[in-house]
Amino acid sequence: MTSYKPSVAFASVNSPGKTATVRHADEENLIPLSNANISDRQIKVCAVGEISLPPDRCRLTVRVASTKDTVEEDTDIHTNKSLRRLDSKYCMDTEIQAVFVDIHKCQTVANLLVEKLDEKVTVLPPEFYHASQTLQSLRQQASVLAIHNAKQKAQEMAKFVHQTVGRPLSIQEEESKEWSGQIEFGDDIESSKTLQQRLSQATITITSKVSVCFELKAKVKTKSLN
Repeated sequence: MTSYKPSVAFASVNSPGKTATVRHADEENLIPLSNANISDRQIKVCAVGEISLPPDRCRLTVRVASTKDTVEEDTDIHTNKSLRRLDSKYCMDTEIQAVFVDIHKCQTVANLLVEKLDEKVTVLPPEFYHASQTLQSLRQQASVLAIHNAKQKAQEMAKFVHQTVGRPLSIQEEESKEWSGQIEFGDDIESSKTLQQRLSQATITITSKVSVCFELKAKVKTKSLN
């Protein structure tokens, strides 16, 4: 489930050739935009969109080691194998990987294999990650959220100076960041971490900072008919 944090925004009201000044809130004509050309009225806003998502894929790796007198005894195994010579015998190392969409089902299967199989089988801790299409979707969501936050902030500031926000004149992404992990666990080895700790470490956060310039329009006054 995606989550987002409130935007961080900075804004300025521009009118080329004229200086905009803000006085006390009780004074009239907070920003003297009435004399500016309509086409010159602009408001520039910077805002940040942030998206976080736990991993949506789990990779389970099982390694099987066996020792045989001849290679032919392993010809019935249809999987990727690596063969090595140890003294007069052949050692066959087999690695099997399975990818799960259900994180908890992956953990259940891993626990079952550890319980039922002998010491020749090594079950590695599940590896949590995000599918490539998920990452691409998260990047887009962060950018869209940043633009949404920018428009919202522009509307709030325009309302303060008795103006309204028009169409966007320019949109530019200034910065994009990605990182994994929410909690630091020190030097704990991977096998000693809990499931929740490994999920937290694999949780990805993506931020997008955008700069948007909007038209600034005078608020139309409506007359009531008596």
